[in-house]
Amino acid sequence: MVDNERSLIITRLKRYKASVESKENRLMEELSILEQKENFRNKDGLYEVEGEFKDIKSDIYNNPYETYLLAQVKIVKVLPSIIEKHLGCLENEHDLDMVLESLEFEIYKIKKEVYVNIKEWEDLIKHLSDSLLMEIENNPKGPGDFIIKELCWIRDYEERWR
Repeated sequence: MVDNERSLIITRLKRYKASVESKENRLMEELSILEQKENFRNKDGLYEVEGEFKDIKSDIYNNPYETYLLAQVKIVKVLPSIIEKHLGCLENEHDLDMVLESLEFEIYKIKKEVYVNIKEWEDLIKHLSDSLLMEIENNPKGPGDFIIKELCWIRDYEERWR
């Protein structure tokens, strides 16, 4: 039973890793197109650039789509290597529960680091009703909802481990 479960988890993680890796190019294209449009409108250099793309700043209400794209690019750049490391542990017969718990913790750390500067959204979540949050988590309709969904996941993870 455990071997079947382990095989199934390995297969799903490999599929997930491939999916994450395939997203990077699409996200970079979308971000590049968006930043070209923004840079054209903002010729006087209002944006700070870190590395190849803007950093997620605290002032994100102006363009939640851009904020979401930036966050996803950062996540997909780091996540495949984390998944690969945990796949190796699973394939080497390490304890299944411990490996999955470790993977979840690594994903939490990545998301927490990426979304650290968006306090306004965390404040917004505090003012939304539980039913609206549940609706957003189950059926996000746009980049703002996806940001809220990610922040709810971070919050739920932290509450679980308190």
